[in-house]
Formats: sequence, C-alpha cells, structure tokens
Amino acid sequence: MEGSILEHYKNILDLVPCGICQVALDDDLTILYANQFYYDIYGYTSQDAEEKGFTNARFILPEADFQMIHKKLLDQVARGKTKFQMEYRGVHSTGKILWLLVQCTCDPNIPGSVLCSLMDIADRKRMEDEIRMSMEESKTAFALTDKYMYIFDVENRRLFQPEATAEEFGLPVVADNAPYSIVESGTIDEESRQEYIDFYESIIQGKPKGQTVVKKRKKDGTTGWYSAKFAMIYDSEGRPRRAIISSENITEQREKELTYQKWSQHFKAQEGKTIGYYEYNLTKDAVEAGDDPPDYLRPFEKYTETVRYIAERFVFEGDRARFYNFFNRDKLLLRYYNGQSSGNMDYLRKRDDGSLYWVRATVQLIADPYNNDVRLFMMTLDIDEEKTETLRLQRRVEHDGMTGVLNRDTFMTRVTEALEESGPAARHALIMLDIDQFKEQNDSYGHQFGDQVIKETAGILKHFLRRNDICGRIGGDEFMVFLNDITSEQDVIPRIAQLCDLLKRKYPEKGEVSCSLGVVFYPRDGENFKELYRNADIALYEVKRAGRCDFRVYEGEAASNPVHSEPGI
Repeated sequence: MEGSILEHYKNILDLVPCGICQVALDDDLTILYANQFYYDIYGYTSQDAEEKGFTNARFILPEADFQMIHKKLLDQVARGKTKFQMEYRGVHSTGKILWLLVQCTCDPNIPGSVLCSLMDIADRKRMEDEIRMSMEESKTAFALTDKYMYIFDVENRRLFQPEATAEEFGLPVVADNAPYSIVESGTIDEESRQEYIDFYESIIQGKPKGQTVVKKRKKDGTTGWYSAKFAMIYDSEGRPRRAIISSENITEQREKELTYQKWSQHFKAQEGKTIGYYEYNLTKDAVEAGDDPPDYLRPFEKYTETVRYIAERFVFEGDRARFYNFFNRDKLLLRYYNGQSSGNMDYLRKRDDGSLYWVRATVQLIADPYNNDVRLFMMTLDIDEEKTETLRLQRRVEHDGMTGVLNRDTFMTRVTEALEESGPAARHALIMLDIDQFKEQNDSYGHQFGDQVIKETAGILKHFLRRNDICGRIGGDEFMVFLNDITSEQDVIPRIAQLCDLLKRKYPEKGEVSCSLGVVFYPRDGENFKELYRNADIALYEVKRAGRCDFRVYEGEAASNPVHSEPGI
C-alpha cells in the first residue's frame, strides 16, 4: 500500500512544471530522486540518464561551478539554514549552457540530503543581458557628462544601474523591489526617503515624466544631494514598461545656500552666550559682520589686522604662536580648499586684571552662496570651568597617583606618538630604571619608607628632565625616561651618568638607595617602542648582573635573556 502511495506522489511530481530532485550531501551530490521535468531541463529522460552517467549533480555542472555549489551547500547546511537559493549554470545534453535558479530545502529530520526545485531562468538572464548592453550604449554617452543613468523595469519593480554607480553607493547592479529595497539599505537619507518613494510611485503609476531632489549616502558614508528626472517608455498597448532616469550630483549648489543659512543662524543663536561672534570674508581679507564690535576693534577693516590685535592684547603668550597658526588667513583658505570646513581651538585668554581663563574659538568656513568668496564664521566661548575640570580629570587618568609622573599606558602612548612623528634625522634615548634591592628595603623599613623612596625617585627624574622629555612609572619601583631629540648618543652619556649619581642617596639609619639604568638609542637599537623596551630591558639586566648602581648602554643581546616581560603591546 505504501509503495503505491509513493508511486502516486511521484506521478504527481512528474507533472509539476519545474525540476524537483533530492540529492545526497556527498562528494558528487548523488541524485536520490528526480522528477521527469528535472531531466527534461538538461535534455535527458529518466530512462537514459543513468545509462549516460547522469546520476549526480557533478555530471551536468562545469567543474568550477560544481566546486562552488558543493561548498555553498555544505556551508549553508552546517550553518543550520533550512531554506536558501542559488543561481548557477548547468550543461544541457547538447552542450548548451543553461541558467538555473534552485530553491533548496533541508529537513533536519532527514540529514545528509537536500530537496531542490529548479527553474530555467535563461529568459530572465537574457533580458538582463539585453538591458546591460543597452545601458552600455547609453553609458558611453553619459560618460561625457556628470550625470548618472538608471533604467527602471516598471512591471518587475527592478532597478538597473551602472556597475560603478552601484559600487559607489554599495548597491547591487540589479536591485529588486525598488524603491523600497534601496530605502531599506540606508542609501537614501532619512529626510529624503518620502520624496524618493513618491518619485518611484509616480513612475509605477505610469506618469510620463517627473523629477525630485534627494539626499543620498555613499558606501564610504559621505552624503550628497542629487536631482533626478525620469521619462517613461510605453509598450504598443500604452502600458508603462521602462523609465529612463537621469540623476545629477547637485551637492555643491544645494549645500552652499543651506550651509550658509544653517551656520549663520546657529552662530547668531549663540549671541549672549559668547565672548565674541564675528564674520569675515577671507577671500577679501575683510571684516563683514557679527556682534556689535567693541570700540577697540572698530578701527579694523581687515581680518588679518583684527587677528593680530586680539593675539597681542588678549592671548596668553604661551598660546600665541598656536593662535597665529590656527587663524592664519592663508592656512584657513588652504584648509577650506582641502575640504576642511570647520575647526576649534582651546587657548588661555587674558582678563583685564591679567588673570587667565580658558576659551574655545570655533570657526566655520563656508562658500558665499552668491559668489566664490570664502567666509569665516568665528565664535569665542568661555569654557574655563569645564576645561579646568576636564584637565583635572585627564591628569588623574594619565598620571600615576603616587608620583605625579605618567602612568604606564600614557607613557607608552606618548613615546609611540613621538617616535611616529620623528623625522629621518631624529635621535632619542630611552632609559629603563628600577630601584636596587627595593623589595628588601621595603620589607626591612616598611611601606612608608618604600613609598618615600619611590616619590623622591620620581622627583629627581622630573627635576632632571627637559620640557620635551617624557617620564613614566611603569610599575612598582620601575620607571622609564624618554629623552626627546638628543644631539648625539655620545653627548647624552655624561648626562645619563649624572642622573645615575643623582639617584644615589643616603638615608640615616637605613643606608644607601641607588638605581640601575638600561639605556637604548633610537633608531640604532629599535624603531618602535616594543623594540626599544625589549633592548632597554636587556641592558638593565646586564647592569644588575654586574653589581647594580650603574647604567649600561645596550650592546646587543648576546649576553643573556632579559628578566622583564614586554609592556603589553
């Protein structure tokens, strides 16, 4: 009875107008069952298939395609996928190449095989190829313009676009379910989504032409404004079939006015919260508008004159060079033409009584919407309270709480930055040091004495350093010093010897405290922090092995292995 039922269903499946098969997930994808239409697709009958060797999927697939399909099937099953589809090429008995769409279903209760239904999609592929060639023809003409061209298949809601355009926006060349799939991809900016949908809905409704302006997002995250127009192509019965869409990037002209209005309104909205708000025409080196200027600025008509006066009268001497550099007219114009339209600078400003406070100068560079002049919006805010607190918290995060020198991570970061910024002629020294027999002293005289020794060691190092040198506590009684931009290795040796002597001191009733130092030079002993650290560690080990209370310059690693681990890089 069961056999007759099975034969009954097989007879039904033979009448289904698509290929159905069950294949084993073995090396050849052996066919466990196939209906008659499956064999018809490839030009065989079920009777002669076995005779000709058509017992597995490898037989009717190009070898490269078979390997790809076999891998994908196994991968999908391994990932627990129960339904998925693939497009692939098959070989007809006549040698003709077929294009097929296969829908795969995996039943967890029947492991080791997959059920497939196949459809011949050669016509669809042919149509896509025709459209592609048509687009290639049009693309040749469009290549001479700054416009994009798309074709929209009205009936199938399918959008065809040039490969370069699709790549630019991170979209498929053929996008199904347009416009909704494109909206869902995030390509259309949220503020323009409805306009974009309305544009395509008017195409779907069969209108002869239309246009819109939308904001789109490229694959790299940048956005721009694009105008789009369409013209409809109808079939012989007057039904809308295809829309030819022409799109053009109008970001520059669109954003000029929008940006100018936005920033003008934003800066003016801050009036009453600022120390000063001003507008300048950098191209003409002219003062344009802004707050009602104080009497001392009224005589100045040029931007450069105003900057010079403010710098000399109000800016702290230590920040004056940075101020001049930031507000340099030529550099601001260069920044604008390089695509950098905004910036800010924190600096110390003088009050009338000579006291200092933190301010933030914020600038926005914008093209005048009516000509090619570059305009500068500049606003100065009092940020003293928040900046002071930020610096306090930053110091706590970056510095060792006991000694006040940099902590391990910050020291590594600062030295790495200094090395990366070094020119080809730069020379630096890195010193690793620790306190000799510190554990014995700490155990003998107590932690209070140990803390005193560590703090005094840090104090000697800080007093020894120049302004651009860097010092950090690496852990426990270990310190590192980075001597930035030395003249030569020979010239710095006496200075290191002096430091070694300074670190040697006597404590009544507790004896002498000294330090051992390992010294390396950049770039001779390493071109990055990791290499320098490792070799300084080797040099330090050699000092300790030789008796401590001295320094040693790294001379290679033939001596022995270091005792410290690498600094967690």
